Amino acid sequence: MDLVVLVLITFVAATVNGALGYGFSSITVPVALIFYTNRILNPALVLVELVINGYVLFINRTSIPSIWWRVAPILIGLLIGVGIGSYILSLVHPSWVKFVTYIMLLPLILLQAAGIRKPFQAEKAIAIPFGVGIGTRYSVTTISGPPLALLFNNQGYAKQDFRATLGVIRVREAVMTGIAYYFIGLYSAESMAIISISCPASC
Repeated sequence: MDLVVLVLITFVAATVNGALGYGFSSITVPVALIFYTNRILNPALVLVELVINGYVLFINRTSIPSIWWRVAPILIGLLIGVGIGSYILSLVHPSWVKFVTYIMLLPLILLQAAGIRKPFQAEKAIAIPFGVGIGTRYSVTTISGPPLALLFNNQGYAKQDFRATLGVIRVREAVMTGIAYYFIGLYSAESMAIISISCPASC
């Protein structure tokens, strides 16, 4: 039953991700965590997201030159955050990680539902700390789409620039997190089994 649910939810999540440029983990993780721990689920989702977001980046690649210097400081912060988050994931008990994942989702859902639109005046000043936060959050939960969407929607990005920005950041965080998971030994046969199920449903 859990495998059937996982196939269905990854298919729906991939469809939403294709339409919006984000949303795969935000939809998949809350449901999948009922059946799996983050240590098993995350390594699989990171590799699946690398494919999905790589495609998003490819189809919006013409916008990369126009957004690159705006996102470059965030990419620096990501490197630090991914290291912190991966280390936390390897140490903290899986039950606590599940709890934190659900707690972190709630305020973001509420903020998006409220339709808040308040541009940050000091975008450059917050870029690296924001990247650290996103990297930490992603490597612990594989969820970064909602805070990224909140920031870049509020900064007035054009649609294709918005998607290219998300693509650049999400591919970078997936690559770095995937490497970090390898070095701390999180990949397992169970994780690979999830990939074999979720990847065909999401691609």
